[in-house]
Amino acid sequence: PLAYIEWFTPFREADQTTGLHQVSRSTHHLRRNGAIVHVDKIIRPCHLISKMGQSVNPIWTSVNVYELVSEFYLNTFIDLETFCMSTMIT
Repeated sequence: PLAYIEWFTPFREADQTTGLHQVSRSTHHLRRNGAIVHVDKIIRPCHLISKMGQSVNPIWTSVNVYELVSEFYLNTFIDLETFCMSTMIT
């Protein structure tokens, strides 16, 4: 099986307020940098939190926010690998 992934920039220094590392979308010729990879090449999932600033854009929804935002925090407070495994043990 194959998966489409989008690349992000290397981690920047942790945010002083949140302690979370920041990433941005990687682009090539002003287009998102993505690839199709075999699922065996995926090490683990991660959870990204959109970087909002002082206010939240009112057009953002849970459906479109990941498409509209270009800067994110890596959420280290959730472990998706453990969460995914625990849902499989039922």
